[in-house]
Amino acid sequence: MAFPMGGHPTLAEYMHWIRECGGSCQSGIVNVGGRMHTATKIIADNGNVAVVIDVKQTERLMASTVGYLDRRLGVKSPWVAL
Repeated sequence: MAFPMGGHPTLAEYMHWIRECGGSCQSGIVNVGGRMHTATKIIADNGNVAVVIDVKQTERLMASTVGYLDRRLGVKSPWVAL
C-alpha cells in the first residue's frame, strides 16, 4: 500500500501495516503507579518492540510519533516520519 503524500495514519492503520509486514500487535491495560492505562505493544517481524501508552487506535499519529515507531521497530513505514 502506497501513501505518496505521507499523511498521518491512525494507530490502527500503523498496526495493520505492521501485521501485513509479518509483525504483530497486542493491546491491553497496564498498571503504572497505581493508575490504569491502555497499552499497545507493536512487534516488528525482526523482533523489535515498541509500546504506546494511552493512545487510542482511532487517533492520528504525528509524524514524530511515526518516526519514533519506525526507529524503535527498525522499519520504514510508508508515512512521513520525522
